[in-house]
Amino acid sequence: MPMSRTRSFRTLTLVVVAVAPSFVACSSPPGLRRPTDGVVLEGDATQTQLSAFLQREAKDWAWAGGQFDTPEDRATLAASTPQTFSWHADPADFAESDVPGDVVMTHLLEFSTNQSSNALRVFTTLPEYTPDTSAWQTLVAAHEPITVSLSTGSFVAAALPEDGGPFIGQALAFTIE
Repeated sequence: MPMSRTRSFRTLTLVVVAVAPSFVACSSPPGLRRPTDGVVLEGDATQTQLSAFLQREAKDWAWAGGQFDTPEDRATLAASTPQTFSWHADPADFAESDVPGDVVMTHLLEFSTNQSSNALRVFTTLPEYTPDTSAWQTLVAAHEPITVSLSTGSFVAAALPEDGGPFIGQALAFTIE
């Protein structure tokens, strides 16, 4: 009897060793696949674009990633009124050439605190975002400094070309009182 358990264990070990590369090949590198649930879609942004955006690691290229126009870094915002966050980003190089299809710039805003790395996430095609009452109350309830980071990508129709990003833009901190 002990001989068959040993043989079964060896067989199981060999099977695990044999299929392990398949599992590794199917898995994503850390940080590439981020969950899409709970992300607010604004403008003409689609779930398909969001999935493509989040499956690719963002590159550090500030001019294409975007810079905030409002609010200012380290601002104290009034809790009574939702703040409008506005920004600008330069389009990817190919977006200014004669690329067939529509070029759509998308932006991911990620609001985080020390307690929550994803307090609020917004994916939009617009150059600004004003939280609705519910989203604003989520940020007000944090009762601690909040950081918002901006990343931008340029799609051609539904495809995110390799040189379309996403690109990491500015991050700024603010408090709400």
